[in-house]
Amino acid sequence: MKKSLLCLLLLAPWLAPAATPDRAQLKAELGRVEDAFCAMAREKGLLAAFEHFAAPDVAFIDTDPRKYRGLDAVRERLGPDQPGVTLTWSALFTDVSDDGTLGYNYGRYESRRPGPDGKEIVRGGFFLTIWKRQPDGTWRYVMDNGAPDRPVVPPKNN
Repeated sequence: MKKSLLCLLLLAPWLAPAATPDRAQLKAELGRVEDAFCAMAREKGLLAAFEHFAAPDVAFIDTDPRKYRGLDAVRERLGPDQPGVTLTWSALFTDVSDDGTLGYNYGRYESRRPGPDGKEIVRGGFFLTIWKRQPDGTWRYVMDNGAPDRPVVPPKNN
């Protein structure tokens, strides 16, 4: 009897239902991670930020995800930092899974680069980032993509 009770007590932590994550807290946390990602890109460069926040299995849709994964995918997609090129972004919406292991956010981005004539080229659009909570509790992105704004079509003259 004592041995059975001891076994039950030792197994109790694994038999108990897992605590439900606080989704509001996790959403706020993931929003701060996205902000830190953008801040690092401004301060240390795009490549450094995209490498730092990448999950080991990160992939991109605009580079062949069957061929490029992890840091190879980041480097293939971004290439080296270019002088005068900046990318800033801000999430408009963030959500996380009920179990707190996956999250995503989307929002607006703006890129700036010098044009061939010396004038700055400014482009914007929307981004989508998918995040995965790592075993150590950090959030790392597993997929990131952006879609540029559609050009404004002038109205037809009648």
